[in-house]
Amino acid sequence: MFCDIRLTARCARASLTILLASTAAFGLSNNALAAYDFSKLGTAIETLSPETVDDWEKKAKAGDAMAQNIMGLAYKCGMGVKQDHAASIKWFHRAAEQGEADAQFNLGRLYGSEVDGMYKNGRAAPANDAQAFKWYRLSAEQGHTQAQVRLAQLFVKGGGEVARDQVQAYKWMSLAAASGEPTAAKAIADYAGRMKPEQVQQAQLMAQDWKRRQSAR
Repeated sequence: MFCDIRLTARCARASLTILLASTAAFGLSNNALAAYDFSKLGTAIETLSPETVDDWEKKAKAGDAMAQNIMGLAYKCGMGVKQDHAASIKWFHRAAEQGEADAQFNLGRLYGSEVDGMYKNGRAAPANDAQAFKWYRLSAEQGHTQAQVRLAQLFVKGGGEVARDQVQAYKWMSLAAASGEPTAAKAIADYAGRMKPEQVQQAQLMAQDWKRRQSAR
């Protein structure tokens, strides 16, 4: 999401800034649908540099999940450290297992068979859509809008251990769209066009139930 194999930290921060700006443009408030706090992630990445990476690694080794995710990104992109794909997936796993939603999303992209951006190069693990599905779903449940989009796409695609389910796909894509994710906003109408009205209604009810559960937390 933030860099390719040669991307500098400054380019990574610029990429994230664009992401955050596009989210804000859709009127996303801090508590909308319990969405993942990308601003906190952005602030953390802004502080990552060759001078601060040792401090981040100390926090990561001490068990800080956000720091572990930041170290995963650092090693994946070569931001302040020598690029090391094996180290990146190790840190992503440690953060994801503690429930860090962006680390779960990053693992989903690492395992997904359809990869893009920095994940095209130096794959740290064999493609495994079942693993991608697992991590995307955990991240999506925490309101990570990009994970919701990827999860919806896996439900549309189906195959292997992931059952094709247009209703689930609409549910997750609609949740992402409601949080201002531009990719989702463009896709949701296409999804509805391929579904029966009762399927759309079922998906909308499922999305509403998810929102109620989130607000009750």
